[in-house]
Amino acid sequence: MNKTGKTLIGIVIAIAVVFGIRVALTLSANGDDRKMISQALGEAIKASREGRPGGVVELLSDSLKVNNIDVGPNQRQITQFIREQKPDVVVQDPSPQITGDEARIVSPVELDLGLLGKRNLSEVTLIFRKEDSTAFLVFPTRKWRLTEVRAPENAVTELMSG
Repeated sequence: MNKTGKTLIGIVIAIAVVFGIRVALTLSANGDDRKMISQALGEAIKASREGRPGGVVELLSDSLKVNNIDVGPNQRQITQFIREQKPDVVVQDPSPQITGDEARIVSPVELDLGLLGKRNLSEVTLIFRKEDSTAFLVFPTRKWRLTEVRAPENAVTELMSG
């Protein structure tokens, strides 16, 4: 086989692989939303516990709000906090209630913030929304991302004051 034939076969194989990846991504994106949210939350909690901020930041929306305060731009601080404190988060009832492109988890949450101590929050609402994203830096897809956290004001104030 000549060089041109080998190049053509290589191009065809590359196109087939790219097409296969795209089909697989499309099929997996249409998977069970409940399972995808639970899995993403579980992976983020594990990454947080291990001090790996990348797994957490990937779950967070750029427009993340906590009690209507925009914290999206503070991802550098979030990253630093996770690396240093390795917080452990336990969501007591991680079952999401899904309505279209929005999912909510309402649950008591236990926080172990390392040197900052432990906190129990009686009711926290985690709101996820499907956002545009890319897979493998090229293929458009939609991912569940945490867009809002709602917690009792007194608990947030206590948490911030240490």
